[in-house]
Amino acid sequence: ASFPGGTVEWRRYLERTLKAKDFVDAGAPAGTYTIQVQFIVDKNGNISNVEALNDVGYGMAEQAVKAIKNGPKWIPAVQNGMHVHYQAVQKVSFQIQDDE
Repeated sequence: ASFPGGTVEWRRYLERTLKAKDFVDAGAPAGTYTIQVQFIVDKNGNISNVEALNDVGYGMAEQAVKAIKNGPKWIPAVQNGMHVHYQAVQKVSFQIQDDE
């Protein structure tokens, strides 16, 4: 399965959707935080069963899950010429910078 427009569009979608400022406001110290989100892309490209496999706090896991749940349909995976369900694990990284 793949995001419409490929990796470049996926990155753009996440950058537009995820708001690092929310985490700064929640008290997240400077650093890089990575959330792994697991989900299913069905035969029609619909996303379901979205869940964070880890949680670093500050609302990051919730925001990553919400971004994937609310995103557009994906291009379904194909196996032997047939559309199939696909389980994906996507890493979503947040880079929080110190404003000082």
